[in-house]
Amino acid sequence: MEYIELLKQMISECRNDAERFLSGDKQDYLYCKEKNKEYGDTDKNYSNRTRLCYGLMYGGYSTESIEDAVRELFETEITARENESFQGIGVNIEILTVLLRKYDNPNDESLFERAKNANFDCYCGYDKNLYANWYKSLDEFSIEACVNVAGELGKTDYACKIVDIFKKQPLGLKELQQLKVFAEYDTKRMCDRELAVTSIYEIYISNPPEDSFRLLTGIEEYVLLLADKGEADKAADIFIMQSHIFNTNFRTSYEVGSRLIREGIIRKDEVWKIILPQIKKEFKKIAPINYASLADAAEIIGDTRLAKKLRKTGEKKLKAIKREFSD
Repeated sequence: MEYIELLKQMISECRNDAERFLSGDKQDYLYCKEKNKEYGDTDKNYSNRTRLCYGLMYGGYSTESIEDAVRELFETEITARENESFQGIGVNIEILTVLLRKYDNPNDESLFERAKNANFDCYCGYDKNLYANWYKSLDEFSIEACVNVAGELGKTDYACKIVDIFKKQPLGLKELQQLKVFAEYDTKRMCDRELAVTSIYEIYISNPPEDSFRLLTGIEEYVLLLADKGEADKAADIFIMQSHIFNTNFRTSYEVGSRLIREGIIRKDEVWKIILPQIKKEFKKIAPINYASLADAAEIIGDTRLAKKLRKTGEKKLKAIKREFSD
């Protein structure tokens, strides 16, 4: 299968990282703290270590030849999990758990226990026994798993090639939902997002799902897609036409509606008429980060009084949150 061949090519490139580490060139693979504006404390070498982990897992090495490397990497991965602001478990520690378990060394139990307690996510979701049967040969990978590996390795070019193969099959609702995920996390391509979101919207409009939230999400994502493409007026037409669906969730409605107003749509007064009662009713429940954007929309409409009230309330809530976290 073509996608398996692409997977094997991808993994073969990871052997270069394994060779570097095993030769003693380790600097780019051990934990290295780095500050990130969006995510806080992160590990500069996490992605390098992901390639290394796949290289060790599928590089054809004997179990004995990589034991010291696996144990050293497991320890550095625990350190990364302990210091990562975003917390999480991650594929690195999963692969290293599979490899370390092979040695069945009682002394490693303390490492598994430390991994379990590395952060809240690990405490809730990490269990060395979960990965007992995790290993499988590359020939057994599904096409979806191949795309996921490409995403984990940061190999967008491979992800795009494999997703192009994925799109050649008949795309039902399940496949379209998967394509939407691929577009967001793996290929980052607008063409994939557009195909998935537009097709799901058309399916839901012609045959609405019983789950009203799924219907709302499908319409919302299509409206936002149009806005992102520079077709905000078309998006506004659909928002107004489907306002009865948006009314089932006020937060979604005023978030989307205010976004369209800020885009400079022609029918801004009609959209404002839909979301204004929702804003007033939910005023005290609005998420702190949303007050400023709603205030911007109100200013565009000309409701300066409400804009000031929204902005003042939002700033007050954000300050309260900052005080709480600084104490």
